Amino acid sequence: MEKDGMETIMDILLHLEKGDKRKLKQQAIDLAKSEKSNIKTIGYLDAFFSKYLEFAKTNEEIIKLHEKVDKQIKSNNPKDVPLPTLSGSALLKPNPPSSDLFITKRDVEVQKYEVKPGDSVGAIADAFNVSVDTIKWENNMSTANPVIKPGEILTILPTNGVKHVIKEGETISGLAKKYGVDAESIFEYNEIEIEELIIAGEEIIIPNGIKTAPPTRERQQYLADLNKNDYKKIEVPADFQGSGSGLIWPLPAGHRISQYASRKHMAIDLPCRDCQVTAAGDGIVEQAGWKTGYGNMVMINHGNGLKTLYAHGKELLVNAGDSVAQGQSIMISGSTGRSTGPHLHFEVRVNGALQNPLSFVNP
Repeated sequence: MEKDGMETIMDILLHLEKGDKRKLKQQAIDLAKSEKSNIKTIGYLDAFFSKYLEFAKTNEEIIKLHEKVDKQIKSNNPKDVPLPTLSGSALLKPNPPSSDLFITKRDVEVQKYEVKPGDSVGAIADAFNVSVDTIKWENNMSTANPVIKPGEILTILPTNGVKHVIKEGETISGLAKKYGVDAESIFEYNEIEIEELIIAGEEIIIPNGIKTAPPTRERQQYLADLNKNDYKKIEVPADFQGSGSGLIWPLPAGHRISQYASRKHMAIDLPCRDCQVTAAGDGIVEQAGWKTGYGNMVMINHGNGLKTLYAHGKELLVNAGDSVAQGQSIMISGSTGRSTGPHLHFEVRVNGALQNPLSFVNP
Protein backbone atom coordinates (compact mmCIF):
# COMPACT_ATOMS: atom_id res chain seq x y z
CA MET A 1 0.00 0.00 0.00
CA GLU A 2 1.14 3.57 -0.56
CA LYS A 3 0.60 6.20 2.08
CA ASP A 4 1.53 9.84 2.18
CA GLY A 5 1.27 12.93 4.28
CA MET A 6 1.16 13.48 8.00
CA GLU A 7 -0.65 10.20 8.78
CA THR A 8 2.12 8.13 7.24
CA ILE A 9 4.96 10.13 8.73
CA MET A 10 3.52 10.17 12.24
CA ASP A 11 2.79 6.45 12.03
CA ILE A 12 6.42 5.84 11.17
CA LEU A 13 7.91 8.26 13.67
CA LEU A 14 5.82 7.08 16.62
CA HIS A 15 6.57 3.40 16.04
CA LEU A 16 10.34 3.65 16.01
CA GLU A 17 12.25 1.61 18.52
CA LYS A 18 13.75 3.46 21.44
CA GLY A 19 17.48 3.81 21.35
CA ASP A 20 20.27 5.82 19.82
CA LYS A 21 18.62 8.89 18.31
CA ARG A 22 21.27 9.05 15.59
CA LYS A 23 20.12 5.68 14.22
CA LEU A 24 16.47 6.63 14.06
CA LYS A 25 16.71 8.51 10.79
CA GLN A 26 17.86 5.52 8.75
CA GLN A 27 15.44 3.31 10.66
CA ALA A 28 12.56 5.62 9.72
CA ILE A 29 13.57 5.72 6.08
CA ASP A 30 13.95 1.92 5.94
CA LEU A 31 10.51 1.57 7.50
CA ALA A 32 9.03 3.97 4.99
CA LYS A 33 10.54 1.96 2.15
CA SER A 34 9.23 -1.31 3.55
CA GLU A 35 5.72 0.18 3.67
CA LYS A 36 6.12 1.28 0.03
CA SER A 37 5.80 4.93 0.88
CA ASN A 38 6.30 7.25 -2.05
CA ILE A 39 9.50 9.19 -2.67
CA LYS A 40 7.99 12.40 -1.28
CA THR A 41 7.43 10.77 2.11
CA ILE A 42 10.91 9.25 2.12
CA GLY A 43 12.46 12.55 1.11
CA TYR A 44 10.47 14.29 3.84
CA LEU A 45 11.82 11.92 6.47
CA ASP A 46 15.36 12.54 5.28
CA ALA A 47 14.97 16.30 5.68
CA PHE A 48 12.79 16.09 8.80
CA PHE A 49 15.38 14.13 10.73
CA SER A 50 18.03 16.73 9.98
CA LYS A 51 15.90 18.97 12.18
CA TYR A 52 14.86 16.28 14.62
CA LEU A 53 18.40 15.30 15.50
CA GLU A 54 19.07 18.89 16.54
CA PHE A 55 15.90 19.79 18.42
CA ALA A 56 13.38 17.05 19.19
CA LYS A 57 13.91 14.69 22.10
CA THR A 58 10.45 13.33 22.94
CA ASN A 59 7.42 12.16 20.98
CA GLU A 60 5.62 15.35 22.00
CA GLU A 61 8.43 17.43 20.54
CA ILE A 62 8.36 15.32 17.38
CA ILE A 63 4.65 16.06 16.93
CA LYS A 64 5.13 19.75 17.64
CA LEU A 65 8.05 20.02 15.27
CA HIS A 66 6.23 18.12 12.55
CA GLU A 67 3.16 20.32 12.79
CA LYS A 68 5.27 23.48 12.56
CA VAL A 69 7.24 22.30 9.55
CA ASP A 70 4.15 20.84 7.88
CA LYS A 71 2.32 24.15 8.29
CA GLN A 72 5.21 26.02 6.76
CA ILE A 73 5.37 23.66 3.77
CA LYS A 74 1.66 24.12 3.08
CA SER A 75 1.83 27.91 3.38
CA ASN A 76 1.89 30.25 0.40
CA ASN A 77 4.87 32.22 1.64
CA PRO A 78 7.15 32.53 -1.43
CA LYS A 79 10.17 32.37 0.85
CA ASP A 80 9.21 28.86 1.86
CA VAL A 81 9.83 25.76 -0.19
CA PRO A 82 8.52 22.19 -0.06
CA LEU A 83 10.81 19.32 0.67
CA PRO A 84 12.17 17.13 -2.17
CA THR A 85 9.59 15.85 -4.65
CA LEU A 86 9.48 14.69 -8.24
CA SER A 87 9.17 18.27 -9.42
CA GLY A 88 12.46 18.20 -11.30
CA SER A 89 14.56 20.16 -8.82
CA ALA A 90 17.58 18.54 -7.24
CA LEU A 91 16.93 16.33 -4.23
CA LEU A 92 18.27 18.48 -1.42
CA LYS A 93 18.44 18.25 2.30
CA PRO A 94 17.72 21.54 4.08
CA ASN A 95 20.28 24.08 5.19
CA PRO A 96 21.55 23.72 8.77
CA PRO A 97 18.66 24.27 11.22
CA SER A 98 17.90 27.85 12.16
CA SER A 99 16.55 28.94 15.49
CA ASP A 100 12.97 29.14 14.20
CA LEU A 101 13.13 25.62 12.69
CA PHE A 102 12.24 26.94 9.23
CA ILE A 103 13.43 25.06 6.18
CA THR A 104 14.71 27.59 3.66
CA LYS A 105 15.87 27.28 0.04
CA ARG A 106 19.35 28.16 -1.08
CA ASP A 107 20.34 31.75 -1.35
CA VAL A 108 21.32 31.27 -5.00
CA GLU A 109 19.42 29.28 -7.62
CA VAL A 110 19.33 28.62 -11.34
CA GLN A 111 18.24 31.87 -12.97
CA LYS A 112 16.76 33.00 -16.27
CA TYR A 113 18.24 36.01 -18.04
CA GLU A 114 16.80 37.88 -21.02
CA VAL A 115 19.48 39.02 -23.41
CA LYS A 116 19.67 42.80 -23.84
CA PRO A 117 21.04 44.76 -26.84
CA GLY A 118 24.82 44.87 -26.70
CA ASP A 119 25.12 41.78 -24.47
CA SER A 120 27.73 39.13 -25.11
CA VAL A 121 28.13 35.70 -23.56
CA GLY A 122 31.38 36.83 -21.96
CA ALA A 123 29.80 39.92 -20.39
CA ILE A 124 26.87 37.89 -19.06
CA ALA A 125 29.26 35.31 -17.64
CA ASP A 126 31.19 38.05 -15.84
CA ALA A 127 27.98 39.57 -14.47
CA PHE A 128 26.85 36.25 -12.99
CA ASN A 129 30.37 35.21 -11.94
CA VAL A 130 30.36 31.99 -13.96
CA SER A 131 32.46 30.78 -16.87
CA VAL A 132 31.56 31.22 -20.51
CA ASP A 133 31.60 27.44 -20.90
CA THR A 134 29.03 27.08 -18.09
CA ILE A 135 26.60 29.29 -20.02
CA LYS A 136 27.36 27.60 -23.34
CA TRP A 137 26.87 24.08 -21.94
CA GLU A 138 23.62 24.91 -20.18
CA ASN A 139 22.16 26.67 -23.23
CA ASN A 140 23.39 24.18 -25.85
CA MET A 141 25.67 26.64 -27.63
CA SER A 142 27.90 24.57 -29.88
CA THR A 143 30.10 27.20 -31.54
CA ALA A 144 33.30 28.64 -30.12
CA ASN A 145 31.94 32.20 -30.39
CA PRO A 146 28.16 31.91 -30.00
CA VAL A 147 25.90 34.70 -31.23
CA ILE A 148 23.06 35.72 -28.92
CA LYS A 149 20.11 37.95 -29.80
CA PRO A 150 18.12 40.46 -27.74
CA GLY A 151 15.07 38.81 -26.20
CA GLU A 152 16.70 35.39 -26.06
CA ILE A 153 16.28 33.70 -22.65
CA LEU A 154 19.39 32.12 -21.18
CA THR A 155 19.55 29.75 -18.23
CA ILE A 156 22.28 30.72 -15.77
CA LEU A 157 23.60 28.18 -13.28
CA PRO A 158 24.53 29.43 -9.79
CA THR A 159 28.12 28.18 -10.12
CA ASN A 160 30.64 27.00 -12.66
CA GLY A 161 29.82 23.54 -13.91
CA VAL A 162 27.14 21.43 -15.55
CA LYS A 163 23.52 20.61 -14.81
CA HIS A 164 22.76 16.91 -15.15
CA VAL A 165 19.50 14.99 -15.29
CA ILE A 166 19.85 11.69 -13.45
CA LYS A 167 19.32 8.60 -15.61
CA GLU A 168 18.37 5.14 -14.46
CA GLY A 169 21.35 3.29 -12.99
CA GLU A 170 23.65 6.32 -12.70
CA THR A 171 25.73 6.84 -9.57
CA ILE A 172 27.40 9.90 -8.09
CA SER A 173 30.81 8.26 -8.43
CA GLY A 174 30.10 7.57 -12.10
CA LEU A 175 29.03 11.18 -12.68
CA ALA A 176 32.15 12.43 -10.90
CA LYS A 177 34.32 10.42 -13.29
CA LYS A 178 32.30 11.54 -16.31
CA TYR A 179 32.62 15.25 -15.50
CA GLY A 180 36.11 15.20 -14.00
CA VAL A 181 35.33 16.13 -10.39
CA ASP A 182 35.41 14.35 -7.04
CA ALA A 183 32.21 12.69 -5.89
CA GLU A 184 32.14 14.44 -2.52
CA SER A 185 31.91 17.86 -4.18
CA ILE A 186 28.69 16.71 -5.88
CA PHE A 187 27.26 15.43 -2.58
CA GLU A 188 28.18 18.63 -0.75
CA TYR A 189 27.01 21.14 -3.35
CA ASN A 190 23.66 19.45 -3.90
CA GLU A 191 23.33 18.69 -0.20
CA ILE A 192 22.62 15.04 -0.98
CA GLU A 193 22.73 12.89 2.11
CA ILE A 194 21.29 9.59 0.92
CA GLU A 195 22.18 8.67 -2.66
CA GLU A 196 19.45 6.02 -2.83
CA LEU A 197 16.82 8.75 -2.69
CA ILE A 198 17.93 10.29 -5.97
CA ILE A 199 15.76 8.94 -8.77
CA ALA A 200 15.79 9.11 -12.55
CA GLY A 201 14.61 12.54 -13.71
CA GLU A 202 16.08 14.51 -10.80
CA GLU A 203 18.37 17.42 -11.73
CA ILE A 204 21.64 18.07 -9.94
CA ILE A 205 24.50 20.47 -10.52
CA ILE A 206 28.04 19.19 -11.01
CA PRO A 207 30.17 22.02 -9.58
CA ASN A 208 33.23 22.71 -11.74
CA GLY A 209 32.20 19.83 -13.99
CA ILE A 210 33.43 19.82 -17.58
CA LYS A 211 31.23 18.70 -20.44
CA THR A 212 33.29 17.21 -23.22
CA ALA A 213 32.08 17.71 -26.76
CA PRO A 214 30.60 14.63 -28.40
CA PRO A 215 32.92 13.08 -30.97
CA THR A 216 32.56 14.29 -34.53
CA ARG A 217 31.13 11.95 -37.15
CA GLU A 218 34.65 11.34 -38.44
CA ARG A 219 35.87 10.52 -34.92
CA GLN A 220 32.94 8.18 -34.33
CA GLN A 221 33.77 6.36 -37.54
CA TYR A 222 37.44 6.18 -36.55
CA LEU A 223 36.56 4.68 -33.15
CA ALA A 224 34.20 2.20 -34.77
CA ASP A 225 36.88 1.20 -37.27
CA LEU A 226 39.42 0.64 -34.51
CA ASN A 227 37.28 -2.07 -32.97
CA LYS A 228 36.14 -3.89 -36.07
CA ASN A 229 37.57 -7.09 -37.49
CA ASP A 230 37.04 -7.80 -41.17
CA TYR A 231 39.82 -10.04 -42.41
CA LYS A 232 40.15 -13.44 -44.05
CA LYS A 233 42.31 -16.18 -42.60
CA ILE A 234 43.37 -19.52 -43.98
CA GLU A 235 44.95 -22.51 -42.29
CA VAL A 236 48.49 -23.08 -43.52
CA PRO A 237 49.62 -26.70 -43.05
CA ALA A 238 51.66 -27.10 -39.87
CA ASP A 239 54.44 -28.85 -41.80
CA PHE A 240 54.80 -26.00 -44.34
CA GLN A 241 58.56 -25.51 -44.81
CA GLY A 242 58.78 -22.45 -47.03
CA SER A 243 61.83 -21.59 -49.09
CA GLY A 244 64.09 -20.76 -46.16
CA SER A 245 65.49 -17.83 -48.13
CA GLY A 246 65.64 -15.47 -45.14
CA LEU A 247 64.02 -12.03 -44.91
CA ILE A 248 64.73 -8.71 -46.63
CA TRP A 249 63.81 -5.10 -45.85
CA PRO A 250 60.04 -4.70 -46.54
CA LEU A 251 59.95 -1.02 -47.62
CA PRO A 252 62.27 -0.34 -50.58
CA ALA A 253 61.44 3.40 -50.67
CA GLY A 254 62.06 4.06 -46.97
CA HIS A 255 64.86 3.06 -44.63
CA ARG A 256 64.25 5.46 -41.76
CA ILE A 257 62.89 3.99 -38.52
CA SER A 258 60.51 6.22 -36.54
CA GLN A 259 59.91 3.74 -33.71
CA TYR A 260 62.14 0.89 -32.66
CA ALA A 261 61.18 -2.38 -30.99
CA SER A 262 60.48 -2.23 -27.25
CA ARG A 263 58.66 -4.30 -24.64
CA LYS A 264 55.35 -2.55 -25.39
CA HIS A 265 55.94 -2.26 -29.13
CA MET A 266 57.79 -5.32 -30.40
CA ALA A 267 57.89 -4.07 -33.98
CA ILE A 268 59.48 -1.35 -36.06
CA ASP A 269 57.65 1.59 -37.67
CA LEU A 270 58.86 2.84 -41.03
CA PRO A 271 57.38 6.22 -42.10
CA CYS A 272 56.36 6.45 -45.74
CA ARG A 273 53.20 7.74 -47.47
CA ASP A 274 51.71 5.73 -50.33
CA CYS A 275 54.79 3.53 -50.66
CA GLN A 276 55.08 0.00 -52.01
CA VAL A 277 55.34 -2.57 -49.21
CA THR A 278 56.95 -5.83 -50.29
CA ALA A 279 57.00 -9.35 -48.88
CA ALA A 280 60.08 -9.86 -46.73
CA GLY A 281 60.25 -13.48 -47.86
CA ASP A 282 58.55 -16.20 -49.89
CA GLY A 283 55.42 -17.61 -48.33
CA ILE A 284 51.64 -17.90 -48.14
CA VAL A 285 49.33 -15.02 -47.14
CA GLU A 286 47.72 -16.41 -43.98
CA GLN A 287 45.66 -13.32 -43.08
CA ALA A 288 44.59 -10.25 -45.03
CA GLY A 289 42.04 -7.53 -44.27
CA TRP A 290 41.09 -5.15 -41.47
CA LYS A 291 42.12 -6.11 -37.94
CA THR A 292 41.50 -4.25 -34.68
CA GLY A 293 44.26 -1.69 -34.07
CA TYR A 294 46.25 -2.74 -37.14
CA GLY A 295 43.84 -1.41 -39.75
CA ASN A 296 44.54 -2.98 -43.15
CA MET A 297 47.09 -5.72 -42.58
CA VAL A 298 48.75 -8.73 -44.19
CA MET A 299 50.32 -11.69 -42.38
CA ILE A 300 52.61 -13.99 -44.35
CA ASN A 301 53.54 -17.50 -43.22
CA HIS A 302 57.11 -18.26 -44.35
CA GLY A 303 57.17 -21.79 -42.96
CA ASN A 304 59.05 -23.36 -40.06
CA GLY A 305 57.10 -21.17 -37.56
CA LEU A 306 58.30 -17.87 -39.10
CA LYS A 307 55.67 -15.21 -39.90
CA THR A 308 55.75 -11.49 -40.76
CA LEU A 309 52.99 -8.94 -40.35
CA TYR A 310 52.54 -5.64 -42.23
CA ALA A 311 49.99 -3.12 -40.88
CA HIS A 312 48.26 0.28 -41.38
CA GLY A 313 48.09 -0.16 -45.14
CA LYS A 314 46.12 2.23 -47.32
CA GLU A 315 45.43 -0.55 -49.83
CA LEU A 316 46.01 -4.30 -49.89
CA LEU A 317 47.36 -5.93 -53.06
CA VAL A 318 47.01 -9.59 -52.00
CA ASN A 319 44.37 -11.84 -50.46
CA ALA A 320 44.43 -14.60 -47.88
CA GLY A 321 45.60 -17.82 -49.52
CA ASP A 322 47.83 -16.16 -52.13
CA SER A 323 51.38 -17.41 -52.58
CA VAL A 324 53.87 -14.53 -52.63
CA ALA A 325 57.51 -14.23 -53.62
CA GLN A 326 60.18 -12.31 -51.75
CA GLY A 327 60.12 -8.67 -52.89
CA GLN A 328 56.57 -8.87 -54.31
CA SER A 329 54.33 -5.83 -53.63
CA ILE A 330 51.64 -6.74 -51.12
CA MET A 331 50.39 -3.38 -49.81
CA ILE A 332 50.44 0.41 -50.18
CA SER A 333 51.51 2.10 -46.93
CA GLY A 334 48.98 4.30 -45.15
CA SER A 335 47.59 5.28 -41.77
CA THR A 336 44.63 2.99 -41.08
CA GLY A 337 43.77 1.57 -37.65
CA ARG A 338 45.41 3.04 -34.55
CA SER A 339 48.00 5.11 -36.33
CA THR A 340 49.51 8.57 -35.86
CA GLY A 341 50.54 9.02 -39.48
CA PRO A 342 51.40 7.15 -42.70
CA HIS A 343 53.87 4.36 -41.98
CA LEU A 344 54.48 0.62 -42.14
CA HIS A 345 54.20 -1.30 -38.90
CA PHE A 346 56.37 -4.43 -39.35
CA GLU A 347 56.43 -7.46 -37.06
CA VAL A 348 58.31 -10.74 -37.05
CA ARG A 349 56.97 -13.76 -35.17
CA VAL A 350 58.65 -17.09 -34.47
CA ASN A 351 56.38 -19.87 -33.22
CA GLY A 352 53.85 -17.20 -32.21
CA ALA A 353 56.30 -15.07 -30.20
CA LEU A 354 57.10 -11.52 -31.30
CA GLN A 355 60.76 -10.86 -32.10
CA ASN A 356 62.84 -7.75 -32.72
CA PRO A 357 62.58 -7.35 -36.52
CA LEU A 358 66.10 -5.90 -36.68
CA SER A 359 67.39 -9.36 -35.72
CA PHE A 360 66.08 -10.56 -39.10
CA VAL A 361 66.31 -7.58 -41.51
CA ASN A 362 68.66 -4.66 -42.08
CA PRO A 363 67.72 -1.15 -43.32
